[in-house]
Amino acid sequence: MIAYLDSTCVLRHLLGTGDAWSMWGKWDKAYASALMRTECCRAANKLHADGKLDDSQRARLGTWIESVCSCVTIVPVTDAIVRRAADPFPVQVGTLQSLHLATMLEIRAAYGETCALATDDSSLLCAAESLGFGNAFATGSDAAMPARGPAAASEQAS
Repeated sequence: MIAYLDSTCVLRHLLGTGDAWSMWGKWDKAYASALMRTECCRAANKLHADGKLDDSQRARLGTWIESVCSCVTIVPVTDAIVRRAADPFPVQVGTLQSLHLATMLEIRAAYGETCALATDDSSLLCAAESLGFGNAFATGSDAAMPARGPAAASEQAS
């Protein structure tokens, strides 16, 4: 499987919230936008500021985020991706979601690889599926795992 990881999936794994994804690390190749690191670090900073992580936990989570980033192919946010993200999509998406979708489209166009999206963001997943991308969680024993929104993941982190 070629996976595209978004921050909700990465944070769920690193924080141990929600159901574990049995295919974590078993992908043939994994991609993530350079935004993923920023999104994960922003979430970690918020958890720290809210008192849900102490200083050592925040530092450890930062190390883990960097470890994930070193194990996947990080796709830079290029001008072409930003321009494509400004175009319409078949379903309504927000700005960050459009940047992730444009990144997935760029991977498909540039490398001929169609990723399965690993996300807890049900809106992003719906949009990705409308563009012909699969649900990475629908592989193997995770087939029955419903997509959840990012709010659910952050609520479980509390």
